[in-house]
Amino acid sequence: MIREKGLSRTDLALLEDILKEGAGDLDPLLEAPPREAPPGGESPAQADLRRSLGLFLAFLHQFSPRRLGEARTSMGQVMQHSLARLGHLAEAAHREMMVEQAQPAWVGLLLDLLASLRVMAPPLGEGDGTLRTLWAAFLQDHREAFRQILAALQARENGPEAVARLNAQMKAVNRAIQGKGRLEESLARLAEQLEACIPPDIHARVEPLILLQHVVSNLRLSLMRPLDRGIHWPAVEQVRGSLRWLWDHLGWVLPRMDAGLFQDRVPAELRRLLQDLRRENAAAFSVVARALASHISLLRLLESLEPASGASTQERYAAVPTFLVIESELGRMSDRTYDPARATLLDPGQPEVPRLRAYLRQAVLSLRQDQGTLRSLLQQALAGQDSDQLAHTLDNLRGLLVNHQKQLMGELVGIFSPDVQQRLFPESPSMMEEGERLRLRIQRLWEQVPPLQGQLLLSMELQDWPRLALGLAQAYRHMLAFRRSPEFPLMRRPDREEAERLIQDLGRLLESPDEVAQALRDGMEVLGELLRFLELFLLRINARVPLIRQDLEVAQEGLQLIASLQEGPTGAERTRLSHKLIQTAKRLGVRDAQAVALLKRWIRAERSQREGSLPALEQLAAHLRHLAVRLEAALG
Repeated sequence: MIREKGLSRTDLALLEDILKEGAGDLDPLLEAPPREAPPGGESPAQADLRRSLGLFLAFLHQFSPRRLGEARTSMGQVMQHSLARLGHLAEAAHREMMVEQAQPAWVGLLLDLLASLRVMAPPLGEGDGTLRTLWAAFLQDHREAFRQILAALQARENGPEAVARLNAQMKAVNRAIQGKGRLEESLARLAEQLEACIPPDIHARVEPLILLQHVVSNLRLSLMRPLDRGIHWPAVEQVRGSLRWLWDHLGWVLPRMDAGLFQDRVPAELRRLLQDLRRENAAAFSVVARALASHISLLRLLESLEPASGASTQERYAAVPTFLVIESELGRMSDRTYDPARATLLDPGQPEVPRLRAYLRQAVLSLRQDQGTLRSLLQQALAGQDSDQLAHTLDNLRGLLVNHQKQLMGELVGIFSPDVQQRLFPESPSMMEEGERLRLRIQRLWEQVPPLQGQLLLSMELQDWPRLALGLAQAYRHMLAFRRSPEFPLMRRPDREEAERLIQDLGRLLESPDEVAQALRDGMEVLGELLRFLELFLLRINARVPLIRQDLEVAQEGLQLIASLQEGPTGAERTRLSHKLIQTAKRLGVRDAQAVALLKRWIRAERSQREGSLPALEQLAAHLRHLAVRLEAALG
């Protein structure tokens, strides 16, 4: 592995230290009692199945009755589609295993027939006559598969006896279909006898997959009737208990971090930076290593999600539990990885410590904001019961969270090396850049919709209802495109929820109104309210531009004064420059408390010992330089 990945033993020791620092945060999402692994290892399809089952079970473990009031019907669909997807993944693992084992065709037919027999369960509430008709049609459809299986078994050792038992049981099933026996018991015995015919060498590998399909199919049936009125807690408890038993029986584990993947995500430049940091400041290394390990783990989970826009309805709803697990992981990271108490362990004498402490506070706020954004947008998308809207929401959330994770990693690395940050995270947008994207998107929307309003008012005055309806529909399409854009989640939660409410109100008014004229008048009122909201929001954003420009000028002027002081003036000239720097940097205190804190530190050092004030002055210069770069990026 050292030769393959180009890692030295020092690099491996460093990576082990990083994983040790993050060990408390990277314990597996799910564990089970140890169990002997099946021979031959785990196939890709089985690994996908294990991961999907583990994430769904992790979602169920954090699900509680307090959250059942949120989009109950949609959460029922989430449960149904998730279980159906687990069944399909188990079926795919079956097929892959059959190809790998090069089993005869009749074994594949036997496994497919057995899985179909177990999935083909009777719908609740159906009469006996309807059930017998359904089962008769099922067996008729699989008649050729039965014949091929029996012919193949006849040529095997002990095959004639197995064929005789199967023929006898098929006669019992036929009698039950005709009303002369218990149909469900007869079908259950037939499934048991078919399973006994599976070759022993493949049965051990196939047994977990057959068991999973059987459990999932039964759980889906248990959810059928309750889901007519929305999900209810006993159904969730039954699903969670059954899947937890299955997970423990299989002995599977779902790790938060894969060691091999972690090595790939820590490039050589970052390894050199962390090695230097470990030698010079062990406490800061502990904080940075723990944070990086958690970010890489969460990024792995986010990047493993497939785009939802081209996925089926089942895959879209089945992705919701993973997003809710991510929401829980964001809260866990803010509480544990970025625990503010860890900042007290840092040495205040180190030059990077003030910025690192400020970063820890900002990271907690960012993670909690992302957590709230994810939950609120997901709730809105599920409540709308629109698969396309859910797909747009999932894709936008995935892009937003990936960018924010990379941004936090880049800012953390940039505290110790801006050059490494620029090389490793060149395309990671800052918060200010995201704000500028949102401003430009709303500005474009503002240029599209208000020109329509004058035409709409004229149409309403003339009572030209068809033209007014077309104009309102066009305005609504512009608003809907904004709601589905990647910039919409960048709004703060109160503004986003208000915009969502107004857009939904406009859509409800335009969709099949009872009285067209009154609905169009109400739609014009809602559109006017929506435009007033956007105008005020745009004014608030644009009002920040002069302040950003002012802070940029102050930061640049402060850097010039620091450069003059670093040239070593003495006497009255140094005093004049010092006073001017103090007056200049104080103006940043309203929006940048860290600049004032570094300024005060330099003042104390300057007053006590002029020779020792240079390091404090360099810290202030580094902060102002970083601030100027961010402000320039925000101004474009």
